[in-house]
Amino acid sequence: MTKMHKTGVIALRMGDAWAKAAHSLENTKLAMVYDLNFEKNRRIDRKFYANSGAIIAKSEDEIYKSGLDIIIVASPDHFHAEQSIKGLKSGAHVICEKPLAPTVAECKKIIGAVKQSGKFFMTGQVCRYAPGFILAKRLVDEGRIGKIAFIESEYAHDYTYAVGYDNWRKDPKIKREGVIGGGCHAMDLVRWLAGNPEEVCCYTNRILLAASAWPTADTGIIIGKFPHNVIGKIFVSVGVKRPYTMRTVVCGTKGTIICDNTSDHIRIFEEKNRKETGCKFTNVPVNIASHNVTEELREFVSYLDRNRQVPTDVYEGARTVAFGEAALRSAREGKPVKVEKI
Repeated sequence: MTKMHKTGVIALRMGDAWAKAAHSLENTKLAMVYDLNFEKNRRIDRKFYANSGAIIAKSEDEIYKSGLDIIIVASPDHFHAEQSIKGLKSGAHVICEKPLAPTVAECKKIIGAVKQSGKFFMTGQVCRYAPGFILAKRLVDEGRIGKIAFIESEYAHDYTYAVGYDNWRKDPKIKREGVIGGGCHAMDLVRWLAGNPEEVCCYTNRILLAASAWPTADTGIIIGKFPHNVIGKIFVSVGVKRPYTMRTVVCGTKGTIICDNTSDHIRIFEEKNRKETGCKFTNVPVNIASHNVTEELREFVSYLDRNRQVPTDVYEGARTVAFGEAALRSAREGKPVKVEKI
């Protein structure tokens, strides 16, 4: 008999898709939700929650005391460590949205709590569930473009129009680092495809959002050295004046892949086909699902039911934050730095 996993969600902006996934999947039950600003935030789909059958908690503590099987932490980054640890201590398995935490030190506290609790944990690195990136990963693993020589990805977004509820992303007291907070998407994707970076060099500036008094760097370029002598580049901007994109390019000894999470195709060029097709890319159709949290939750539960840890675990989340933290340190110190091994 399939187990029904009672699921609770903390924070209903990023958490809205998670809550609706828990409500829709056959082996999860949306049992409880909590948002500090449930009544004030007009963007919360209160009609859905009123009709969902879920308890709308009046305090965060209710989430931890309600005997949930799964707790999903979808709050702003600076709450992740505290809430994840409380969720684990409550006896629940935990999913935490990306980035795992703003610093490696906080990530290590979550790692300690996971070890102590014996519970399963997932970091919500959603790019690994976008169909275009999944296909690119499969083609790379199959050797279709040979050995990777160079990889680049970008997280290009304009936070002028995405400051978060109550402007938390630009709060000078919080000082959220966009290089980690948003750039973790691109950094995790590159890690997934090319392995853990060994050394990074980074330059940042604050020009695009300077007029809005943004408290941290809005744009950065990260150059990385990866296993097997692979080199890579990541462009991160939370102020760029263009449509959102996570365009990613993988160059190998036998071809090149260009992909993103917002197009209905990826592009591949294979050297072996040059005589037949000329020097042209081939479009391979994919579904568009840039924030495919339903598949994230489905996979997490499938691993729970087999009593196994999902691959996107607490260590994977921490390694991506270590990548970003090293980049920021490089930018401050003006020199390449080693990435902490976790």
